[in-house]
Amino acid sequence: MANQNLLKFIDTVESPQHIAFFFNDPEYARVLEFQFLKNGLKKGEQCMYATDDDPFVIISKMSHYGINVETYLKNNTLHVYQIPDPKNDPGGIVASCKKTAKKILSNLTPPFRVVGRIVPDVSTVEGIAAQLEIEQSTQENFDSFGGMIMCRYDLSKIEPKGRKKWIQSLYEKHDIIIYEQGFEEGAVLSVR
Repeated sequence: MANQNLLKFIDTVESPQHIAFFFNDPEYARVLEFQFLKNGLKKGEQCMYATDDDPFVIISKMSHYGINVETYLKNNTLHVYQIPDPKNDPGGIVASCKKTAKKILSNLTPPFRVVGRIVPDVSTVEGIAAQLEIEQSTQENFDSFGGMIMCRYDLSKIEPKGRKKWIQSLYEKHDIIIYEQGFEEGAVLSVR
């Protein structure tokens, strides 16, 4: 079970918010992410989980968590979107990711909630730099979106040599910082 304080905090988050969610344990992280989406679905908000994983695996995990996936998919309030690999785009990673972000947002009607990250691989300098550029643009234009975005970051997959610097830069580009430490521990580090 995820940290009860973090779950309680997730239950209190109201739109609009740009959230950075840092975690060590992907399974604990999913509980918090799914709770975030479940809260939105209960309110009739459109919700999207953007992932580079197999969407069917995510749907199965959501169902196991207690989200009535079949109903929400059928009534078009829940979407699971597989992020394409931006390295395959001749325009480059940033251009590809901007197209993906635009596509995701164009399919949502406010108020909405999104969980995910546009650049699938942030383990390289090129990947994390592209993600930071996308995050900066998102934060600058956030008031026009009309929803909430939870950007997920597995700490073990952030480029290691500059990890501390990258995380600090990510802190500066979000309204709320959540840090899940695993083993049922975590903290909300910042709410602007």
